[in-house]
Amino acid sequence: MSKKVKWILAILTILIIFGLSLFLIFHSQAYNSRVSDSNIVKLFEIKKNEGAKMIGAKLAEANLIKNKYYFYYYLSSEDLTQKIQAGNYELSSNMTVREIAQKIVKGEIKEAYEKLVIPEGFTNAKIISRIKEIDLKLAQEFEEIINCQYSTQENYPCYDLRNKYPFLADLPEGVDFEGYLFPDTYFVYPEDDAVRLITKFLNNFNSKVTPELIQFIEEREKTLHEILTMASIVEKEVRSDQDKKIVAGVFWKRVEDSYLLQSCATLAYILGEDKKQYTLEDTQIDSPFNTYQNIGLPPGPVSNPGLESIEASVFPELSDYYFFLSDPKTEQTIFSKTLEEHNANKYKYGL
Repeated sequence: MSKKVKWILAILTILIIFGLSLFLIFHSQAYNSRVSDSNIVKLFEIKKNEGAKMIGAKLAEANLIKNKYYFYYYLSSEDLTQKIQAGNYELSSNMTVREIAQKIVKGEIKEAYEKLVIPEGFTNAKIISRIKEIDLKLAQEFEEIINCQYSTQENYPCYDLRNKYPFLADLPEGVDFEGYLFPDTYFVYPEDDAVRLITKFLNNFNSKVTPELIQFIEEREKTLHEILTMASIVEKEVRSDQDKKIVAGVFWKRVEDSYLLQSCATLAYILGEDKKQYTLEDTQIDSPFNTYQNIGLPPGPVSNPGLESIEASVFPELSDYYFFLSDPKTEQTIFSKTLEEHNANKYKYGL
């Protein structure tokens, strides 16, 4: 055998071994890979006549599997592509491709549920109102727990939840769960009680407010409660992500300068009513949450903020601005550096 032939055979052997290794890795991933360790449950819908390739793409888009081809390969290998059953499935990113596929071909569907949509900036009171539309008793039990103010007594309603979630451990005394119920879409099932429903909110919060984000908060010498309080105000004041960063910077500057925040979001929380413009009488309400009367942050959040507002409060944008208002017609945020400029803008925009 010539040297050339030996060389070609050696190359072919290497290529075969390399190809086989890649196949074995792919095969293992297709059967056993999982996206993360998170046990957050998502409702995944499979419609009639959807094929394995389409479902695989949807699973990957929902971040339930790493690669759409894993799902299709697994079904093909096990001769299951024609056994997919339509319906709604509870899936999570800590499930393997094999576990997800088996659940789908066995038809382990979850049909009976109510969708609970909680927008960013909703207060606990508004969340309770939405739950009442689904189940009045569930809403009453839910309200009793989330309105439970922190206490050192072991028999208070939310004691077990406070011990279960480290981010609740440092709640100031007299503060309830406002700000800690993460806004998102949830699914309520007949077997869900108040504790299970609240756990869905808190698990979601725990997955979104990561240990890395908590570390950044600590490095800025702030507490999570302070950040959530600021974020809840920012959430209600402006809409765009960029404006949120600037407004957070303005408010933190005022906190450092011991200057009144004068946030209408805090008035809305006290009154339980959103107004386009608040009266002088409104600004004089006697409440620790009234930032027109009390310097610094209020005792706690005034809404449940989304992740963008939380991150804006952790990473605010520094600027020369000290005041801002919203154009009533366009809702554009108008910033100003001085009180004189701010007053001129108020007159200009009819405020």
